[in-house]
Amino acid sequence: MAVVAGGLRDELPADAAIQKLVDKVRVSVEEKSGRKFTEFRAIAYCTQVVAGVNYFIKVCVGTNDYVMLRVYQSLDQEVTLSSYQLDKKESDPIEYFD
Repeated sequence: MAVVAGGLRDELPADAAIQKLVDKVRVSVEEKSGRKFTEFRAIAYCTQVVAGVNYFIKVCVGTNDYVMLRVYQSLDQEVTLSSYQLDKKESDPIEYFD
């Protein structure tokens, strides 16, 4: 698949570096959603290069329960939660969202 400038890159399996990003925003997701998750394991991700990098990450938060995270990493490596989507399924594709 060709990458469009500013578009999402192909989906990749999550690795230790992506899990570290997810771990950094877990508390924010739990506070904002009002939920405590039994699990918080990165499954897959896509990136979007901007002035820094947006990571769109599929996270398993329990049996058959997933969330999508949009995590921004600035050029100085600061990591922040931009937004999230609850009640996702394993089969849901990773897509751009605000």
